Amino acid sequence: MTVERESSTELDPRVAATLAYLAGPFSGALMLWVERRNEFVRFHARQSIIGLGGLGVALMLSYILAGAALFISATAVSVMLGVSYVLWVVLVIVWALCLWKAWSGERWKLPIAGEFAGRGRLTQ
Repeated sequence: MTVERESSTELDPRVAATLAYLAGPFSGALMLWVERRNEFVRFHARQSIIGLGGLGVALMLSYILAGAALFISATAVSVMLGVSYVLWVVLVIVWALCLWKAWSGERWKLPIAGEFAGRGRLTQ
C-alpha cells in the first residue's frame, strides 16, 4: 500500500502514524483529533485507541481481579498475576510491532482491533 502524502498535521504520514502509537491510546486519540485528511494516519490512530487501549483495559482488569482474588486464595492471586504478566508482554510486543509497521508505511491490522479500525467509524 502506498502512503498518502497529504496530511493535515503537516507531518510525514509515517511519522504521524507512528506517533499515534507512541503513548498508546492517548496519542492515538490526539492524532485522530488533529488529523482530518489522511486515512492512513487515522487508521493507525483508531487502531491504537482500540487495540492498545483494549489491552490496557484487560491489563487493569487482571490487576483488579488479582486484588479481588486476595479474598479467595493465594493460588488465585498467583494465577491472576501470571495473567497480568502475560498481558504486559503481549502489550509491549504489540506496541513495538505497531510502531514498526506504522514507521514502515504498512497498514497492518491487528487481529480484532484492526477490523474495527478499518471501518473508520470511531469519529467522523
